Amino acid sequence: MNSLVPAFHQFLQASRSEHNSCGIILAACKQLSPTSVSYIEEALQQKSTGLHMQISYDKNTRLLAVYLEGQNRSETHFFSLQVKDVLQERGLLAGSLLIASFSESKQATSYVLQRMIQEVMELAGYGEIKLFFHRLDGREETAGSILLVNHDETVNEFLQIFLQQKGYHVTIAQDGMDGVQKYQELFPDLVITDLNLPIMDGYQLMERIKQQQTGPASKIVVLTDKKLEEDVKKSFALGASDYITKPFSPVELAARVKRLIS
Repeated sequence: MNSLVPAFHQFLQASRSEHNSCGIILAACKQLSPTSVSYIEEALQQKSTGLHMQISYDKNTRLLAVYLEGQNRSETHFFSLQVKDVLQERGLLAGSLLIASFSESKQATSYVLQRMIQEVMELAGYGEIKLFFHRLDGREETAGSILLVNHDETVNEFLQIFLQQKGYHVTIAQDGMDGVQKYQELFPDLVITDLNLPIMDGYQLMERIKQQQTGPASKIVVLTDKKLEEDVKKSFALGASDYITKPFSPVELAARVKRLIS
């Protein structure tokens, strides 16, 4: 799992308000030692008096991430010049930089960060600063990210297409263990899970998600054929935000998903 994602969630959790603007800078670097990362952080802290900032480095992708609270696009771009200078002074820069800004930090989802990671790794050149566009034709590219955990392939296929048509980025997990692994990789906005799952059931999945949360909590929707009151109570006690029994209305499901994510 790319370590930049959980670090990003820790940054959002520490942010004073989800309504603050937020800037992200990704830089392609050479292999950095813990000492080098500490030097970069200290140097940038000296250049950012009073700025709430967090730095993270992933050794597998060799990407350095700088998360900035309360910074708009022009401010993020200006600070990226300082990041570039610090890295070049020590000969630590290996490629280009990619920046993004969000009018509200809650718009900076894990899915967007992963898109940025992919894009900066594909950039050619050295020392160039590129702007990441997270909108497409003036519209949000994605309405949010959803992890769908269900072993019924028919349900998965239908819901994936249905929700993607609504603008959501949907990832499927076939069982509870797969669900945990993909949750750790994605930190989605919403998890839709059945209770009857192979290997690890829905209750165990929700417990593991609760333990894994390091940032803003992912919403959980239980979609199941279990209708007993004790199942409903246990699900809400484990962190479920909504409980839907089968057979279900896709339109109603979409309305509840939209309410929870927005």
